[in-house]
Amino acid sequence: MICDDGNIYTWGRGLYGVLGNGSNQQAMEPLLNDEFEYMFNEAKENGLDLSFKKISAADDYTGALLSDGSFYVWGKNDRGQMGVGSGIGIDLVESENLPKEVNIREAVPEADKPLIVTDFSTGMNTMLVRDNEGHIFKTGQKIDYTPKLVNFNSDRLPSNANVRMSCGRAHYVVLDQDSNNIHCFGKIFKEKAEEEYDGFGNYDCDALFEQGKVEDIQMKYEIFGALVKH
Repeated sequence: MICDDGNIYTWGRGLYGVLGNGSNQQAMEPLLNDEFEYMFNEAKENGLDLSFKKISAADDYTGALLSDGSFYVWGKNDRGQMGVGSGIGIDLVESENLPKEVNIREAVPEADKPLIVTDFSTGMNTMLVRDNEGHIFKTGQKIDYTPKLVNFNSDRLPSNANVRMSCGRAHYVVLDQDSNNIHCFGKIFKEKAEEEYDGFGNYDCDALFEQGKVEDIQMKYEIFGALVKH
């Protein structure tokens, strides 16, 4: 929970560090995350005003995007879904019990300008991240333990496209609202993709949804939903 004072509180089952407060113990009432409080206070001393832009949780991990484009995760990382590499935590399960920053810069070594995170989506074993240059990265499924740049066809998904992202158990979904196309990793539709690249298939939403324009998408576990406007 994010409060109007800019601080974040967590509570509940603490196994695998899902509360992000350095403990694996459960909390029966909201606890202030000292790590972010310290980070924000330090920023203020340097004339910076940090705040949370987005927070999202899926199963046993959480991601938090800050106003300066830095991106932190904590919790269970058994399939690399958090994108911070592999490590050993409680009960020999890979986990992080304190917020850890995700590094997208290493996935685009040729970039000639700073890259910051602008959006992300958490899934059961998966995560998608987008940066200020329109790059989209995937991580998870014991395939990618750090963000991997997805090589979309630039004609099908331009870097400046208006996109929405969602993740499931073993699925990644990217909606291009400008062209009304959906790009999917994993079996979601029975129809054959028009084009396949880098593990993703491209689908024309006009054909899938009877000339309807997809306004939003949601993917949880193995259930896919779309809000369609006719």
